[in-house]
Amino acid sequence: MKSKRYVIVDSRRFFLFITLLITVIALVMFSVMSMKGAYSMTSVEHFEEYWIKQGDTLWDIADKFAPEGYDTRRFIFDIKEHNKMETSMIYQGDKLLIPVVAVMD
Repeated sequence: MKSKRYVIVDSRRFFLFITLLITVIALVMFSVMSMKGAYSMTSVEHFEEYWIKQGDTLWDIADKFAPEGYDTRRFIFDIKEHNKMETSMIYQGDKLLIPVVAVMD
């Protein structure tokens, strides 16, 4: 069985193709390595206890404790996740752990 040999017909086009291929691979690798998650600019360091009072809602609590510029809906999700809540129902006298979020620039 004969092995197939390739002949470079136009060396200029070949080297242009190789250069473009290397550039695309380098760009893809760079973007994958520098990619950050949607909320990777934040980190939870510790929690603050909050006792629910009459008339409190998760929205009001999240609005009160969320850092400026932080999405309130995302903060509600974080509160529910850290307190293992399945619904948004809260009751007077219950304790919530509020994540203290440090926003890093």
